[in-house]
Amino acid sequence: MPAAYLLTILGLAVLFIIIACSVWKWHPLVVLLIAALAVGIFTGMPAQKTLNTLLSGAGIVFASIGFLIVLGSFLGEILERTGAAAQLANQLVQRASGSRMALYTHAMGLLVGIPVFCDAGFILLSRLIQSMTQVQGNSISALQLSLGTGLYGSHVLIPPTPGPMAAAGNLGLGDHLGWVILLGLILLIPIGLVTTWLIRKMDRTNLLAQTKLDLEEGETISSANTAPLWKALLPLLLPLVLIAAGSILPMFTENESLVTVLELLGHPVIALGLSALVAMFTLGWTSKKNWGSWFQQALVQSGPIILITTAGGAFGAVLKATPIQEVLGNFLQSSSIPAWAVYPFAFILAAILKTAQGSSTAALIVCSALLFPVMGSFILNVPQQALVVLAIGAGAMTVSHANDSYFWVIHQYGQIPVNRLYRTYTLLTAAMGLTTLLGVLLLYFVTG
Repeated sequence: MPAAYLLTILGLAVLFIIIACSVWKWHPLVVLLIAALAVGIFTGMPAQKTLNTLLSGAGIVFASIGFLIVLGSFLGEILERTGAAAQLANQLVQRASGSRMALYTHAMGLLVGIPVFCDAGFILLSRLIQSMTQVQGNSISALQLSLGTGLYGSHVLIPPTPGPMAAAGNLGLGDHLGWVILLGLILLIPIGLVTTWLIRKMDRTNLLAQTKLDLEEGETISSANTAPLWKALLPLLLPLVLIAAGSILPMFTENESLVTVLELLGHPVIALGLSALVAMFTLGWTSKKNWGSWFQQALVQSGPIILITTAGGAFGAVLKATPIQEVLGNFLQSSSIPAWAVYPFAFILAAILKTAQGSSTAALIVCSALLFPVMGSFILNVPQQALVVLAIGAGAMTVSHANDSYFWVIHQYGQIPVNRLYRTYTLLTAAMGLTTLLGVLLLYFVTG
């Protein structure tokens, strides 16, 4: 089958995914399944083989990340329902001075955004910002943007949030989440510094409204959880520490028993499961009668993400089974494209998907499924493969505008006019994505 024909089929499939999701507003699950079937059949695969490949690919992805998404959603539900997330926010704000408030608020978003969906996190914490009325050197709008961008950064880059976790699963990195977490946390540092610097500059140039946000008379914002701070931090940090330790520490010891224990505790399912149990008993013991409803809500939140993710895995499996993978591999090898070029390519593809259809999670899933068949053509070690996930995440940040539901959450709950959001938040997401891409390229040469 001619290479030009196969590449045309692939191009049409990508175009169909973009148009169907962004223009026709079809659900990504349906779009990915149709694209997978069409690519398989039009590239000469028998219909039954195409269907079997699709189903097996979906099953493999579910096995790698399905339970992780459920457990991560459950952990976030516990932190939100027990008031632990709000308590963390209160503690950070109480320790912040006026000149550092934007940076502290951004850090608060980064921390809470790891287990809690950014939409829910902003709705929960924006009320805390509103209670400040005015902080020296910062407008309320500036603090709302600091919070929103912080939540957004960790939501797109750091597992166990569904998008980066699904992308890692699609790229075959489910056992190396520790590297994704570690390198993602490193990248959040320059993202935070650049973002808060831009927000302060926007604030000084009057791009943000210097308005107070109204509360009902007598209303105050406080944490619903009065447990010690360490109890709120422990279930949040425990899975990150266990997963990172299980991925990295075995390289520095030859003790087989220790390696076995580290790998067991560092398995993402075990790490998240233990963290959820710790949160249940340390934070939610007095509300144990609600555990069932919390888990049910976690299932409701995670179900659609799991289905879209498995559809992305199905699409990737079909692409891998067709001659397209061989054609792309031969092209990449013969053209002597450097390995680092995979990062800007991943960024551009994810940015197109994000800007066209609005969902960062969908952009992460679809882009990783498209890249999986060609990953073998690049010589990358494990940390460099993890950086591909983060390059996709960089694109999935770029840019957020009116077709992104989170854009409207910030508008509604942050009470920032739409025209100001376009001039500030949309530009900030572009800066976040480009900063992440530059960081990824730098880390590629450092880890080489």
